[in-house]
Amino acid sequence: MDRRREGQAGAGRGQQGYSLPELLIVIAIMGLFILFAGPAMAEAYKAYKVRAVANNLATDLRAQRYNAVSNRTPRTLTVNNQAHATAPNQYSYTTYKGDAITVRMDGVNIETTSAASITFNINGSSGSAGNTTFMVSAMINSSRNDRYTITVSPTGTVSTAYSTF
Repeated sequence: MDRRREGQAGAGRGQQGYSLPELLIVIAIMGLFILFAGPAMAEAYKAYKVRAVANNLATDLRAQRYNAVSNRTPRTLTVNNQAHATAPNQYSYTTYKGDAITVRMDGVNIETTSAASITFNINGSSGSAGNTTFMVSAMINSSRNDRYTITVSPTGTVSTAYSTF
């Protein structure tokens, strides 16, 4: 019986922790993951950022339309494109409470707009003869740019479309 206990106790000796080659292999594998996944994660973050900005602009446009209809007062949202002299790549509006809101789009460009501002009437329409278009874009990498086109129809319907160029 003593021999079994000694044999079992002796089997566990020398197997504590990890060896140096095992640690080096794990560090090398982690380095490869970081090397290849890092740029992909950076690109994914940039793509997410331009999508989030476009979604926020579309949501704020819809909110302005909703507030115009529900409060029976016209609501205006003003957009400054990337060529604006003093405040590029931002938009501003006034909430139904009268608070002025300005949203800056860091790292994302408003390429062009068919109008500098859009006003929703009390019936929810934009009152324009044609569609009003806002384009939000950003460079993701050297060969890919993402663009979201936000269109407001004369009836006030807000829609978005995605493209790359």
